[in-house]
Formats: sequence, C-alpha cells, structure tokens
Amino acid sequence: MREVIYPYDRGLYNRSFLNCYQRQSMVMLAERVPEVHQLFYPCLISTDDMVEQIIRLQRPRYDFESRFFEPADLARIGVVSQDVPVDSYAEARPLLLETVAEQGYALLVVDVFYLPHCPEYRVKHVVHAITLREFDAGAREWSIIDDNRASVLCTYRYPEEVVAASYDNNERRRVRYFCSTGFDPDEVAGGTGRAFSELLRGYRDTRRLLSSVDDVIGCPWVAPGRMISLLHDAFSIYQGSRLCLREYASRAVGDGCVDAVLGRIVERAVAVQKQLLVGTVTGSVDPSWMRSACLQLASDEDELLHRLRAADSER
Repeated sequence: MREVIYPYDRGLYNRSFLNCYQRQSMVMLAERVPEVHQLFYPCLISTDDMVEQIIRLQRPRYDFESRFFEPADLARIGVVSQDVPVDSYAEARPLLLETVAEQGYALLVVDVFYLPHCPEYRVKHVVHAITLREFDAGAREWSIIDDNRASVLCTYRYPEEVVAASYDNNERRRVRYFCSTGFDPDEVAGGTGRAFSELLRGYRDTRRLLSSVDDVIGCPWVAPGRMISLLHDAFSIYQGSRLCLREYASRAVGDGCVDAVLGRIVERAVAVQKQLLVGTVTGSVDPSWMRSACLQLASDEDELLHRLRAADSER
C-alpha cells in the first residue's frame, strides 16, 4: 500500500477543530473557491459551548456542533452542498463516477474497518469520510485521499471492491459533493461581514473553562483522569477554532493587533494541550501551571473580543 502525502495547508486544515468531513471538504474547496476563508467567521465559538458539549455532555470531539459550514455560508461563496443517501455502492457508483468526472472529487461516508491504512482496520467499526479523486477503469481502482496514522492527508489506491466493502458495511451510507453556483464577489465580503457583526453582538462567554479551570479539573462527578482527557479535547476544539478564526480575521478584519492576539492564543492553547496530553498518561497536571496559562488565555480572550468589536464598529 503506497502512501503519498497530499499537498495542502497542513497547519490550517488539521483535525483539532475540523472533523474528517469538514477538513477534507475544506481542502478540496480551497483548491477551487478563492473566498473559502469566509467560511471561518463562525469560529468565534464560546468556551462555554466547549464545556457544555465536551465536558458536561462528554460528546466526542468529532461530533462537536457549531455554526461552521452552514449551507447559507456555503451559498454565499457560490457553493451548494449535496448529501445523498444511497443504499449500496453499486447504486452509488454512477453518481460517484459522474461527480468525480465533473467536480474532480466526491466524498464518501464509509467504515474504516475495511480500509488497510486506518488504525482501526479489522479492529473497530468507525464511521468516516474519505475523498474519491480518480477512478482507473482499466485497473478498477480508486485513488482516494484520507488521513494517515499521523492525521496527515495522503493519497492511496484501492481496488474498487475494497471501497465498495467500506461503503456497503457502513451504517450511514451517503455520497456528498458540492455544486458551484454564481455569486457576487462584492456581496461575499459584505454579507459575511454583516453575519460576523451579528455574531459579535450576540456573543456571550463566561470563560469558566479558562478562569476556573481548577474547579473544572476538580469536578467531583468525573474521575480526574477522565476529566483531563475531556479537557484535552475541549482545548483541541478551542485552539483549532481560534486558528481557523485567525484565517478569517487576517483577511477580513484588517487589524494586525487582532491577528497578533489570535496568534498568541493559538500558541498558548497548544501549550495547554501538550500539558494535558502528558496528563492523560500520568493521570495528573500541574495545577499552578494550568491556572496561570488559562488565566493568560482568559485575558487574551478579553482583548480579542474588545479589538474585534472595535474594528467592527469602524466598518
């Protein structure tokens, strides 16, 4: 099985915040849609949402719900998403071949249990999305894009029957793709700017995750080791969302101070993640270090919101 790293922005399009479908979709769209950065404006997500979903509800990180990738935002940049349920690979095959020929790719929801490059191969059933790029009719092989074991997107080639098995034995058999429509380039920035202004007006965040991290870690209803693991996932969402927000703000807000604050937030959040990753192995974290790092992030968040609202009021 040959693995070739796919050329893409590995820093921005990672799995910290984006799930497998969103990440692969964004990589494909970024090659074809110049305004794709506009999709990142909803990544100003409150840490309260992270506490609610990841820590209280203990929702898997890849199931985190937000306003990112909404149909209305896609439509603004001239993209319409299609999500087609198809019972079998045999029935989906004509649509896949047509879509790949016309659009250059299609996304297929599969079960990684049947894909040899996945860590879960023949071990665990997990619903996942892969990107189909090219079909070799002579060899009857698909060229696909998917994560390797280090979560880096790579290309692989598989016999058609392998792809068929991964689809047919999957609980959520769906074909996903995007259609291009006309759009007004001037309206893209204006429309997204108005949507971001509305988001800023309604944004609320107690920042308990950052200002009271001791209380979160010491929650009596969750075992300490489990809480550290949940916090690691919450901070993954946090730093990933701020990284994506920085991509939007650096192009649309036009304030170098906003970019600097977001860069600082991402850097500090990554450091917290690393400490929590060690904690998942050791079963504990340094409470003093965590408290100091998170209070710095809380201060950074205050400055970020102030600067974003100041820049918004000047537009």
